[in-house]
Amino acid sequence: MNAKRLVVPLIAALAAGTALLAAGCTGDTTNVVQPSQEAPGITVSGMGEVISAPDTGFFNVGVESREETVAAAREKAARAAEAVISSLKKNGIDSKDIKTTGLSIQPEYDYSKPGDNPRVIGYRVFNTVEVTVRELDSFSKVLDDAVEAGGDDARVNNIRFDIEDTDALLEQAREAAMKDAKAKAEQLARLGGVKLGDPLAISEVQSPGPSPEYRLAPATGGKSDSAFETPIEPGTGSLTVNVNVRWSIEQ
Repeated sequence: MNAKRLVVPLIAALAAGTALLAAGCTGDTTNVVQPSQEAPGITVSGMGEVISAPDTGFFNVGVESREETVAAAREKAARAAEAVISSLKKNGIDSKDIKTTGLSIQPEYDYSKPGDNPRVIGYRVFNTVEVTVRELDSFSKVLDDAVEAGGDDARVNNIRFDIEDTDALLEQAREAAMKDAKAKAEQLARLGGVKLGDPLAISEVQSPGPSPEYRLAPATGGKSDSAFETPIEPGTGSLTVNVNVRWSIEQ
C-alpha cells in the first residue's frame, strides 16, 4: 500500500520537471531562468541649493493710444512706440534684446443708452515690447527713460529678473546634492552596522526655485520733475538640484 501511494507523487514530479526542462530548451540550448533579486543597498536623496543674485532683467514696456479713428489711434501709438524704442537703443539696449510681444487694435463702445445697440466711439491701440537688460546697474535709467519717451501713453508691466548662465551654479548645486546624499548614506550604513560601497545608480532632478524678489515704485507716463530714478531691487534667486542615489553594501 505504501509503495502505491508514492508512485503518483513521483510521476507528477517527474512530469513537471520534464515540462520545465522542455520550456527552458531552445534547440540544443538549455536556459536556466532564476528569479531576479535586487542587490542589497542603501537608497537616499540629496539636495543642493545655490543662491545667487540675478544678472539679467526683463520688463514689458508699451503704449496705449485712443483716438476716434483707427488710423489716428494707430499713428499716435506708432509715434509713441518709436520714441520708446529709440530711447531703449540710446541707453545701449541691442536690437536683439527688444522684442515685440503684443499689438492690438480694439474698438471702444458706448453702452450708456439702455435698449440701444452699443455705439463705437473710438479705438484703442496697444503696442508692447519686452526688453532684456544685461547691465542691471542701468535698469532704472533704461526703464525711466523709456517711460518718459512714451509720455502719457506709456505702460509698464511684468518686471522680472533671472540668471542667464546657470552652468557654474548647476555644478555647485550638484556637488552639494551629492555631498548631502553621501552623508545620509554613510549615517544609515553606520547605524545599520554595514559598510557603504560604491554608487550603483544616480538620478537628478532640477528645480528652478522661487523667482527673485524685487521692489518697484509705480511707473507713470510723462516727464518727471524728480531727480530720483525708479528704485529697483533685483533681490536674489535660487537654483536647486535633487539627486537620488543608490549605494551598494560591501560584503
